[in-house]
Amino acid sequence: MKRSYIVLLAVFFFLAISALVIIQVRWINSVVSAEDQQFRFGVNEALKEVVNELERAETYKRIISEINPEPVTGTPDDLESVTSQQTDESRLLEKYGFDPSIRSVVINRAGRTYLLNSDSLESESYFETTEPGEQSLTAGAAGRMTNKIISIENIVSRILHETPPLRDRLSSDEINTLIRKSLDAVGIHLGYECAVRGDYGGIIYRTPNYTESTGANKYLRQLFPNDPVPGNNILSIYFPDEEQYKFNRIAFMAISSMLIILLLIILSTGTFIVIFRQKRLSEIRSDFIDNMTHELKTPIATISLASQMLADTTIPEEVRNTQGLTGVINEESNRLKVLVEKVLQTAIFEKAKLELDKQKTDIHAIILRAVDAFKLQVNSRGGVISTFLDAPDSMVTADGPNLFNVLLNLIDNALKYTTRTPEITVTTAGYHKGIVITVSDNGIGIPREHLRHIFEKFYRVPVGNTHNIKGFGLGLSYVKKIVEEHNGTIKVESQIGKGTRIVIHLPKEQSK
Repeated sequence: MKRSYIVLLAVFFFLAISALVIIQVRWINSVVSAEDQQFRFGVNEALKEVVNELERAETYKRIISEINPEPVTGTPDDLESVTSQQTDESRLLEKYGFDPSIRSVVINRAGRTYLLNSDSLESESYFETTEPGEQSLTAGAAGRMTNKIISIENIVSRILHETPPLRDRLSSDEINTLIRKSLDAVGIHLGYECAVRGDYGGIIYRTPNYTESTGANKYLRQLFPNDPVPGNNILSIYFPDEEQYKFNRIAFMAISSMLIILLLIILSTGTFIVIFRQKRLSEIRSDFIDNMTHELKTPIATISLASQMLADTTIPEEVRNTQGLTGVINEESNRLKVLVEKVLQTAIFEKAKLELDKQKTDIHAIILRAVDAFKLQVNSRGGVISTFLDAPDSMVTADGPNLFNVLLNLIDNALKYTTRTPEITVTTAGYHKGIVITVSDNGIGIPREHLRHIFEKFYRVPVGNTHNIKGFGLGLSYVKKIVEEHNGTIKVESQIGKGTRIVIHLPKEQSK
């Protein structure tokens, strides 16, 4: 698959994920808004029920108090009037042979039963009638009905026109009981704080922790709104944990949905990172195969040509130069051996941990051997390779042969990637844990975007024509592996057109 197709697929996929995130966020906002509206509606319904119940309770109590007033405890004149009335009724009952202590009597007349009380004994003529006529019964019923209507009108009139003080119309226990009952009925099981205000804004009652400066939403409701002249009596209530309560109601679904979206983003990002890495690795391997084919073809062709010349009997012995041809064959064979060893070493690193033979080793001696190996090549190009070995203690515990190969790779790269007269410098210095080795050159440099990839296996910095600089992209991968096996660190500093500087820190003592 082409890289452009993968990029396009990634763009569309992340657009879809972004749309999903936006939809999910809008859904969460809608749920929060709906939960807030539902909570407000429930609170208002509960307060409406509280106000209605307070009015019903007050009306009931006032009607009962009007029908069943408290025992008479008035002035002596009032008591005398009542006593006089009771005396008249007693004399009337005694006249007809009834016990005055009985307030209600039953009299049978023509097979009918009548219930009489003191209110019915209005005149002596009532009892003198032998048979009650229809006209007298109708008149009596109408009179009693009129009395009841008048009595009810009087009660209603007093209820409408006589408004008691707010403090007398409700109590703290009554308010709290009704609020708690109404909130529980609408499913709001939450602590609250409330206060009752009178006509002039004064607080008649409030709960102990009620405060005016709270940041919570306040819900207000007018008390006794059906009074003939409604007063400015307000019930104020708020819930200190309202926001936490709403959050807890939607927290599970909201957090779960966001975690799922986050997981999708992480998985999709990881998937495309792997795809891009595999694509790049595929390109690097293809480049590696091309380079390896070119690298191997040259020594093989040289060996084949030298062998043919040695085997050609038509060439005179003095012209054949057998010694020179065998030297070429030997040199190219060693070159093939080095190339194969590099590939095998990289394969070994992937499969198992490298076993190093760490012993006390003189780093300065290894550096000098590596420099000597390249002096002829550097001199042939008119360049110079310098050493400044300033480390006070050059003895470290290390694997000498592998460190020698590390230095060979670094010097080889410094020479290989220098297009002008090479100037290579190898220095050492001490630090509190070990020794610092620096290899610097005046080569073409490495672009900043490629610096973090140069230690990857098979990776080669693009330099135009792939084959004008030979290599497999394995050298620096091998170098980093050996340095890390010695518990050391390696870093690269480079500027385009000015050269590259590689710094290695090696500790003196190694863990076995």
